[in-house]
Amino acid sequence: MKIDFSKKFKNFNGEILKDSQSQKELTLLDICVESLMAIDPKEPIDGSEKVKRYNLACDIHSKRKDSLLAEEIVLLKDLIGKYFTTIIVGQAVPMLEND
Repeated sequence: MKIDFSKKFKNFNGEILKDSQSQKELTLLDICVESLMAIDPKEPIDGSEKVKRYNLACDIHSKRKDSLLAEEIVLLKDLIGKYFTTIIVGQAVPMLEND
């Protein structure tokens, strides 16, 4: 499925959300890459899964990949749901579903 990774996240007033440290506007690309790089020490994953996530993050970040397989979308939705706040998850899931 083709995904527009340049979509931006907004607050309830319609203002674009920014990274608290860099003040860069948050895009779906940023959220996807960050979620793929996150590690939960309570749920360790093996090296092959880390490599898979790293490769997907590199492809998304370098804009070599603008279409995702169904299982990649499921993985991203799961990881974003685990590592991000409700306002991000609430917008990211429809973006990944092309709604």
